[in-house]
Amino acid sequence: MNNEPEWRDANPSIENLPNKGKVIIQLIFGGIAFCILAVVCMIRPPLGIGIGGFIFIFGLMMLLRKRHLFYARGLIVAIAGFLLMLSIVIKHIIIISFPFGVGLIIAGIVKAVNLAWDVQKRV
Repeated sequence: MNNEPEWRDANPSIENLPNKGKVIIQLIFGGIAFCILAVVCMIRPPLGIGIGGFIFIFGLMMLLRKRHLFYARGLIVAIAGFLLMLSIVIKHIIIISFPFGVGLIIAGIVKAVNLAWDVQKRV
C-alpha cells in the first residue's frame, strides 16, 4: 500500500488546474466588472477619469514588473483603464468599451470549455 503513487503524481497533467480556473474566473468577472464600470463612468464622467486612471496606472505597474506571467494581464488592465479614462472625452466610448468587456467574458467561457474538454479527455 505504501508503494502506490499519489493521485497527483499519477496524473501530472492536472497540477495546474487551479491556476487555469483562476484565469477563467478573472476573465469572466473582469469582463462583467468592466462593462458595469463603463456604464457608470459614462453616466458620471469624473469617475471615469479617477477609476480609469487608477486602473491604467495599475496595469502599467504590472507591465513594469518584468514577470512573464503579468505581461498579458497587465496589458489588458492598462487598456481597460485607458478606455475608462476616455469616457470623459468621447461620450460614445461605451461602443468601444462593451465589446472589450464582452470579449473578456467570451475568452473566459472559451477557456472554461477548453479546460472541461481537457479534463474530460484525461479522465
